[in-house]
Amino acid sequence: MKRLPIIVMLLTVFLAGPIFFNSCAGKTESETLSGDSLTNELKELYDAEALLKKADKLFKEKDFAGAIQEYRRFLELHPLHKSAAHSQYRIGLSYFKQIRSIDRDIEPVQKALSAFETVLKDYSMSEFVKDAGDKIKVCREKLAEREFYVGNFYLKKEDYLAAVERFRIILTEYPDSAVSEKAFYHLGIAYNSNGKIEMAVEVLQGLLTRYPDSRYKEDASELLARLNGHQGL
Repeated sequence: MKRLPIIVMLLTVFLAGPIFFNSCAGKTESETLSGDSLTNELKELYDAEALLKKADKLFKEKDFAGAIQEYRRFLELHPLHKSAAHSQYRIGLSYFKQIRSIDRDIEPVQKALSAFETVLKDYSMSEFVKDAGDKIKVCREKLAEREFYVGNFYLKKEDYLAAVERFRIILTEYPDSAVSEKAFYHLGIAYNSNGKIEMAVEVLQGLLTRYPDSRYKEDASELLARLNGHQGL
């Protein structure tokens, strides 16, 4: 057991030897170049302008995953930098540009929405607020459309409980979306098909009240008349 410190000391001397002799002999040209390369690499990893330049380059090349990673690194290292708002906005824009049709992966929409909401929350005085707000509206419309797409799928499959859940999400979370009107009507259909007559009546009446000139007015009115007649029996 007493031999262990001696072994450790010898190992330390052995490892330190090359460093000591190299420092005495002076750096070779290759070592100098290696040191310069390391300095450049560290600058690229941590320097604000270098990071931003790399991120912008990746964004321009449409490498959005890479751009997101570099913009996030920039924000982690330089949260108070003058270009922080630019970086946060570009994160949202990178996700936004990956959005496809609503029957595809919806994750880019969700992440774009979150990133743009951060712009409004943390950089409310920046030049990116208006465009971020506009894109938030687009993202919310996409999410509402997605809910309707899934809800209508369940309705056709006669899974009425699942359909009801999706249509109700639209009316509670995206009441001002373009699909809100048809979500009202299809929710009434789903309730009726599931035997929830009172709920169907309430929803269809809500549709006609909120959208008096609805394109579903005739169909909704006919269904309401039948349901009210059924309730009167």
